[in-house]
Amino acid sequence: MKDMTGDISYDVDEQTNFGAYTDFGRLRAAIVGSADGLALPPFNPTLHHYNDEVQAALRRSGDQALLVAEVMPERWHKTVEQLDQLAALYESNGVQVYRPRPYSEEETEYLAHLQPGHSLLYPADPVYTLGKRYFELNIRRAYRRKEVFPLREIVAPMISSDAEASHVVMPAPQPFEPSSGGPGPYLEGGDIICYQNHVFVGESDIASNRAGTDWLESHITPEYQMHRMPMKGTVLHLLGAMVLIREGLLILYRDELNCDLPEPLKDWDVIEISEAEARAYATVGVSLDDERYIIPAGLHRVNEELDRRGVQPIPIDFEHVGYWGGCVSCATQAISRDP
Repeated sequence: MKDMTGDISYDVDEQTNFGAYTDFGRLRAAIVGSADGLALPPFNPTLHHYNDEVQAALRRSGDQALLVAEVMPERWHKTVEQLDQLAALYESNGVQVYRPRPYSEEETEYLAHLQPGHSLLYPADPVYTLGKRYFELNIRRAYRRKEVFPLREIVAPMISSDAEASHVVMPAPQPFEPSSGGPGPYLEGGDIICYQNHVFVGESDIASNRAGTDWLESHITPEYQMHRMPMKGTVLHLLGAMVLIREGLLILYRDELNCDLPEPLKDWDVIEISEAEARAYATVGVSLDDERYIIPAGLHRVNEELDRRGVQPIPIDFEHVGYWGGCVSCATQAISRDP
């Protein structure tokens, strides 16, 4: 393995060429999340993707949102530092980096009657870039549905200046108590993986549902073929169970799937991972290109498997960002990738 920043650098384009294709195409531009104003919602049983310590803190906060910078200042500062380090790693490898602005006061109150709180940690969840289409999606947890607004401010000028680009907004989910219930439609970016003209989408009871995947299919066919991948719901998103590293190679936590690998992936070389490696976010990294994969530190066996196949793992300390329930790919919204 080489050092954290790799040994290849590119000139950063002055203007972002909007559009993202196969997930391991060379990354040109991305939005990296922010911990500004991070406030987690009051506890309810549907927030089981948070660790035990966070759930206990939410219980102590009663019916008020948990202001992380005030209640856990050291953890918050380290989260900020690791997000900044990720942004610096991208920039050192020629990736144009954008960061979301803080919420306005009005935005922080948006949907607070359903679920107080607000976050900008994980910009890959509320939106997805598929080719030249930018989708604003519906996250099950209402406190995160406002994330589309600061992200829209970054992407809208790129879309408006590109005659081939389009901006598609998903119909709002039906209000429901608890906010993660009801018919939706729900579709989350962490459940979507693109490979050429194939789109793999996770379905579960805790994130994207059938109403959400039906909506997406209606907007992308016949250009793309959708492959639904039912999940057991022990991890939040499909990206928590599978990542495409390069043509013909993927990492997979097979026990999470309630299905076989779809036909386009059946003959690929698979690096099988354990539950512990999945919990350590082995599949929740980001490819800089088809030869380099940013991966959270500590996954030595997976790194060796990648090395053996000619892929350079680039470990990054990300445990403080991961503490809140996501990892490198969650904190990264790719808005420009080569096909």
